Amino acid sequence: MKIESESPDSGDVELPRPPVSDNNSEALEQFGGMVESDYHDFKHSFMEWLLTEGKDTYRLKGYSDSTVEHTHYKVDEAYRWKWSQTGEYTTTFTPEDATELVDFMVRKTSHPDRYVYGFEKSVRRLFKYFREELNRDVPEWEHDIPIQQSKGSSDHIKDKFSPAEMNAVYEAALGEYSLPSYHNKNLSSDARSELKALVAQRLGMPKEDVGPSDFTDASSWKVPSIIAVTADTGLRPIEVGRAQVDWFDLENNLMVVPADESTKNRENWECWLSSKTSNAVGNWLEEREQNSKYDGRGELWLTRQGNKYKARALNKMLDKLMESAGIDSNTRQLSWYSFRHGAATLWVREEDLARAKTQLRHKSIKTTEKYTRNSDGKNRNENGLW
Repeated sequence: MKIESESPDSGDVELPRPPVSDNNSEALEQFGGMVESDYHDFKHSFMEWLLTEGKDTYRLKGYSDSTVEHTHYKVDEAYRWKWSQTGEYTTTFTPEDATELVDFMVRKTSHPDRYVYGFEKSVRRLFKYFREELNRDVPEWEHDIPIQQSKGSSDHIKDKFSPAEMNAVYEAALGEYSLPSYHNKNLSSDARSELKALVAQRLGMPKEDVGPSDFTDASSWKVPSIIAVTADTGLRPIEVGRAQVDWFDLENNLMVVPADESTKNRENWECWLSSKTSNAVGNWLEEREQNSKYDGRGELWLTRQGNKYKARALNKMLDKLMESAGIDSNTRQLSWYSFRHGAATLWVREEDLARAKTQLRHKSIKTTEKYTRNSDGKNRNENGLW
């Protein structure tokens, strides 16, 4: 039996199961009738997102009905456990909650590892929903609890970019956002027409009005600088949106994240930047000064509409750049976080754990230690790791 969506914007989307399981409906009775309505709306939106875009938000690919159903029951079970632990209703669920629950399941229940591993995957989908759909600042979930995966499974191991791939994405950004001169003699009329269409789209103007100066205006260091900083420091999507001009000390090749922007950190993070990245950021800062959209704004980067960047926009940008760079994402789980996992692996390999922890802004050294495999102790140079 499928449940027709009640959301006004959901079209013909049908859910494979009611948003609230019988067990959760019973558990919610202790909190009053209004609470179940709130949880119903929350779960309905989550399941709808899973079905329509949860697997790949850029390509709008969702999960199968069976996967959504499996995730639905596991997430319901997670919330029942949390309500029983706190005695309070909430739809908040944190990585700390997830670790505590998995630890409980491994130590105190008879559930096989296969069950717990499936549970872990479901909770990771919930965290992805929080980040990409609700734009919540949810840290990566890392834990040290040994769980034997099903044979051939690697869903919880996020694919990372190699140094060559990070460089390829950066070069794709340079190529995409560095346009030739309008008067370039090597441009055919068809090529110039295609570029005029691109410039018109990028600047939000009619194609017939595009002139030589608009070609210059459409070239930009913004995206290359975002890619370069992220490759060096593993910026999370929410950090791209939060990054401020005054974080950057380019004379000393540093990004200094203030303590009040560092999640639960008491001191500033000092993150090293390669000379290539400092050059890209410096060029962007000069360009940024001429853009009235940034007047009175401290954010280093804003979208074309003048908003802070979010995960959806960044993953959409990345998908286009990967295509230009010839990186096949069909058989790998690549996302903006692939920069972070790639950068973490490089910094652990090239430096010591303490330096890598600071560079990636990990709260716990245990998180950094997960990237110690295949460390060979090489040292970085000013040209960077990628």
